[in-house]
Amino acid sequence: MTMDAFHPDHLKPGQMVGPWRIVESLGSGNFGHAFKAEREGDLFTLKMAVRPAPDLPQETPERTLEERQVDGRMCHEAAVLMANTSHPGLPHLRAMDRWPHPIRGYLYIVTDYVPGGPFHEWREQTRPTAAQLVDIFIDVVRAVALLHRRGILIRDFKSEHVIVNPNDHKPVIVDMGSAWLPGGSTLTVGLAPGTPHALPPECIAFIREGAWKEGARFGANAAGDLYQLGVFIYEALTDHWPFDPRMSQDELLAAIETVIPRAPHRINPEVPEALSRIALKLLEKRPEDRYQSAEGLLQALWDAAKERSKPAWKVSLELPAGGPAPVSQEEVEERRLQKQEAERKAKEVREQGTQELSHEEALAQLSVLTQEIQNQWRLVQEKAARSKTRWRRIALVVGPLLLVLGLFAARQVWLTPVPAFPTASEKGSSSVSTFSNSRPIRIVSVWLCAAFSIGCPAAQVRPMPGDCPLETAERMREMGFLERGGNEVIIDIHQPGTRTQAGIYREGKVVGRVVTTSYKGALPDGTLLYGQLWTENIFKRGEEAVLGRYTEALLPDGRRIPVCFSLGDDTGLTTKMDGSKPGQARLQRSWVVRAVEIWP
Repeated sequence: MTMDAFHPDHLKPGQMVGPWRIVESLGSGNFGHAFKAEREGDLFTLKMAVRPAPDLPQETPERTLEERQVDGRMCHEAAVLMANTSHPGLPHLRAMDRWPHPIRGYLYIVTDYVPGGPFHEWREQTRPTAAQLVDIFIDVVRAVALLHRRGILIRDFKSEHVIVNPNDHKPVIVDMGSAWLPGGSTLTVGLAPGTPHALPPECIAFIREGAWKEGARFGANAAGDLYQLGVFIYEALTDHWPFDPRMSQDELLAAIETVIPRAPHRINPEVPEALSRIALKLLEKRPEDRYQSAEGLLQALWDAAKERSKPAWKVSLELPAGGPAPVSQEEVEERRLQKQEAERKAKEVREQGTQELSHEEALAQLSVLTQEIQNQWRLVQEKAARSKTRWRRIALVVGPLLLVLGLFAARQVWLTPVPAFPTASEKGSSSVSTFSNSRPIRIVSVWLCAAFSIGCPAAQVRPMPGDCPLETAERMREMGFLERGGNEVIIDIHQPGTRTQAGIYREGKVVGRVVTTSYKGALPDGTLLYGQLWTENIFKRGEEAVLGRYTEALLPDGRRIPVCFSLGDDTGLTTKMDGSKPGQARLQRSWVVRAVEIWP
């Protein structure tokens, strides 16, 4: 027998917690530590609240506050399970007690042990078909519907909280610590503890309004759980989240509020369109546009599952080796209609008295929308180069999209009050022409070129070396950019994957983001850099290469300044990775940029 433990994190296999013998640790989080435990030959899951060790002074305010929160979460979970202890899809509660002292000890609960791991691990190991996934969805939603009928909201639902039994492939929802239940105690002020990238848009609006600073609490409802079910289903279908949790906070919140994710069946053509539509409906920005209840969602899943006998539902939904499917012309038109409908709904809300977007939010929305349009337009251009006749048809279809969205984006910029900049005599001042930097103007001009064949520039070629504009170089010198060296950046924030993975890049506009590393460079973490890549007919020491330049920075404090930042080393060139193809350059997703006075 090992030495007696005095804190949950110190418990070892073989030690006893009451009548329960610890078998192994199942992992720990911010609020609890889970163990596999054994009693009289049967296995159980023992979850214990993690809070300060007993040797801390009882009068410590931090201890009292933390105890209240972690014990409250454990009590919430126990109450939910007690009220639904015999329902499939939820753990069966067996005991609740304190250890090592019955009054002052750590609170713990015991449930039946569920073999298996979190959903994402099961998905990776099983590589399920659509037919298998829809069974998981139905079982999960059935459990959520039961909770909702009893007035219980989960509030922090995510795939990590779904354990799939590898023997019968049945899901079990665990971790109800953030749940709201009638008559339950309040855990926190503002929002309940949750997962940022899975927050519903209405939560973001609540955060933005700032009422939580005065003690206001978010009025959670079933629509929030339904949105998070949408995040879960989207992840299950695509192996991607709707919004990348690695984005900066500002980017993430703006995306959740304004960006419509790509449809799962567009990312992976093997995904049945019926399931894809269900996921997108759950991810609607307005709660009233989602399913009205978990029962309504359940009915939609049952209706979709009627097709499960078709061969298309019996193939693995693993993404193809090439990654997500490229954006098609059909998808461009579909997204145009989606944005048109979203704009109509937003106009209705504004007319009902909703406050207009702030300056910063309008800029963020404009940046996201125009970058997406440019990406889609670039793909259309590639296709058009292969067929001159088809070029005209595509241009005439896509032209109105770009014109309408370009003018809408321009309206956002032109109607949004521009904050006053320092005068020319102040340190760090700079004058930037809003006309010359207007993305809407550039978008409309591209459309005119394609649709009506007016005088248009030829295909882009590598720009010549030259001086950075004098005012820009002076501004960078005043801000210390030239002296403090380079920064690591995500080359393009729209490229999926982790920092260490390779991405596929095409010639055209990119939006980079500065990331934190052990080395602090010239730009603060989270800065967005707007620039361009040239990927064709460029060579470095005999190997194909890419030239990248960033000419505008959006700092975390909201300031936009002109810059001259070059991607890569002193040559300004980055060699392509193996596997690159014409029009598709493979590069490391993150790379180094540095401020320059002379473009290489």
